[in-house]
Amino acid sequence: NSDSLDIAKEASKLIGLSYFRKENYIKAVPYFLTAVKHKPEADDWFNIMTSATLAKDIEMGKKAFEKTIELQSKSGKNEELTIPQIRQYYACALRDVGEYKEALYQINELRAIYEAYTITDDTFLYLRGVPFLSHTMEVAIDVFNGLGNKFDAIKWINDFSKKLDEDGQKYLRTIKERIQC
Repeated sequence: NSDSLDIAKEASKLIGLSYFRKENYIKAVPYFLTAVKHKPEADDWFNIMTSATLAKDIEMGKKAFEKTIELQSKSGKNEELTIPQIRQYYACALRDVGEYKEALYQINELRAIYEAYTITDDTFLYLRGVPFLSHTMEVAIDVFNGLGNKFDAIKWINDFSKKLDEDGQKYLRTIKERIQC
């Protein structure tokens, strides 16, 4: 109830984060929505994206994802939260609520980034704001297994592997053993 918009925003954000930390995503969302009313920034929409998705409000999560990407693209502040990292976290949240098709879309967007770089060295990726390949593949394995027989994960991995450096190819060979379909 502060007259200062900055204080009101920060208070709403902190309350939302405390509910999020307690895994009470439904209660977190309204506080994050209040925070974006004061001064919308990408990280505030990111909080709505993850909370709404984990609260199984997939539509709100998707809209918040789009707003997060839009604001992050405009801000140019890539050192805190990059677009590939946003996609990674969104894929995680979608996976956690069983929205495997939507999560696969984000995994495929990340795949295109790895293929464009071809280099899978962790330091190389980190310096460019791209999640480590192993982190993305941890989510991908869960998504592939969640999709079951409807998705040819081995073909996906084989096709992906052809576009990567030797280290990436070696790593992806070990991943195939963890596919349950």
